[in-house]
Amino acid sequence: MRDELVRDRGHHPGLDGVRGVAILLVLGQHAPTRPLIDGFVGVTVFFCLSGYLITTLLVRQLLTGSIDVRAFYRRRAARLCPALLTVVAVTIVVLLIGRRDLGVGQILAPAGAAVAYTTSLFDWTGHVFATKDYFNYTWSLSVEEQFYLLWPFALLWGCRRNPRLFAAVIVSLIGVTLVLDLYLGLSRAVKYDQHEYFGSDTNALPILAGALLAIVLHNGWPSRTVRYLAPCALLAVALLPVVAYRNDTYRPSLVIVAGTGLTLVALIGVVTRPRSATGSLLASGPMRWLGERSYSIYLWNVLARIAILKVFGHTLVGDLAWIAMFVVLAEVSYRFVERPLRAKLAQKRDLPAPPVLGPVRA
Repeated sequence: MRDELVRDRGHHPGLDGVRGVAILLVLGQHAPTRPLIDGFVGVTVFFCLSGYLITTLLVRQLLTGSIDVRAFYRRRAARLCPALLTVVAVTIVVLLIGRRDLGVGQILAPAGAAVAYTTSLFDWTGHVFATKDYFNYTWSLSVEEQFYLLWPFALLWGCRRNPRLFAAVIVSLIGVTLVLDLYLGLSRAVKYDQHEYFGSDTNALPILAGALLAIVLHNGWPSRTVRYLAPCALLAVALLPVVAYRNDTYRPSLVIVAGTGLTLVALIGVVTRPRSATGSLLASGPMRWLGERSYSIYLWNVLARIAILKVFGHTLVGDLAWIAMFVVLAEVSYRFVERPLRAKLAQKRDLPAPPVLGPVRA
């Protein structure tokens, strides 16, 4: 399996479909009628997929001798920043015009946290929903980028010295985060606890699990376990909406645990058996379309939701109008902001822009 994965430097189309599943789950929670109470499990799917994709990319770079850390950060900036800055700028204008009840500082503080990828820390200090969720959705982007500030250096140090020992360290960290999430989820019930919901430590489980999967598949270590889990991928994908439909709002850490396990099984099926029913379904045109635009959709759907709620309220008509609005905004952003600026920045720095790299959010 290792030789197959080393030779395969292309892109698995089914992984775009995993992004598509993730954004559908998130949208199910954000919709005006909110059909999926625990749709935030979609963020867990994004995190797990991100850990897998980014670690795969970095480990493959190590095969050439080293990781170009500067190029890695430049690619991240080229992929993430143009659309985020655009959405934040539009949102600031909307708030300054339409929310006279908010002071300039109340608007600029969360906006600054969003562009600095510190929203999770901002929320953690008691500012959750300070502007009625206009910027709060960027907490997941901040958790991800905080992780990737250190991860390339950790890989450089660990994989070069002793890959098996480094994998054991990751397993230990996964164990710690798993115990933390289980403790928080089973010992109490608190609605929107800031630490449990937004914490970098409580949300580290899916990112670390995805990263470990990348290292394991790259080295072909537990091939028998992988073969046993791969056929369960379709069931795992089907169970994700079931988890999202439940109401575990008071125990989000348990949703993180369940979502991580199901996403790992789905990823194993897509990567190791791309021509299976799961791989083919997730590689279909509509799922790939959703996956490719998932970042734009994630950024724009909240602003669209707030606008639609003022007109239609929590109604089915509101759902339809909301979908139409964020699809248009996301498509415009994807075509005229994300792709052109990413290509321009990549060309300016003489950087490739591999489709495997990029946010998979939230």
